[in-house]
Amino acid sequence: MSMNAVPSGPPEPDDNGAPVAGGGGPPYDGDMDRRLTVLETRFDTILPTLATKADLAGLRLDLNEKTDKLRLDLNEKMDKLRLDLNEKMDRLRSDLDAALMSTVKWCAGIALTLFAGMAGQGLYLGTQINKLAARLPPASPVAPGPDRPAASPTRAVPPAPPQPGPAAEPG
Repeated sequence: MSMNAVPSGPPEPDDNGAPVAGGGGPPYDGDMDRRLTVLETRFDTILPTLATKADLAGLRLDLNEKTDKLRLDLNEKMDKLRLDLNEKMDRLRSDLDAALMSTVKWCAGIALTLFAGMAGQGLYLGTQINKLAARLPPASPVAPGPDRPAASPTRAVPPAPPQPGPAAEPG
């Protein structure tokens, strides 16, 4: 039930026959007078709290000023953060470049060392083989024996496989 509602019980008996002071108009309604007094009291209580156009315009200006100030402050802070972030990214980029170059140098050094070592080992083994070959006597043709192949550079032809036919008699 709202505050403005009138009790909905049975109407109280009024003295409808009593004339209103000052003349002969409609009968006096005391309940209506009470409701009107309550409404006027509420109106008088609420009216001073309502804002005027001038009040709203002042609030609007104040709100705009504060919004502009906050926007500027936020922009300044964002610019500072952006500069800090860019500085840190540049520092990180240069550190990463330095670490990458150091790693590339180490890898290239290891690869060059490996190739130089292999080349040196090959040269060393070649000279050792040449020295050993120079100290050996020249190869002489030796008659092949049953446990030694022929010393000639020609290939020995293996014996032909037996042919089918009459068997040769041992003699």
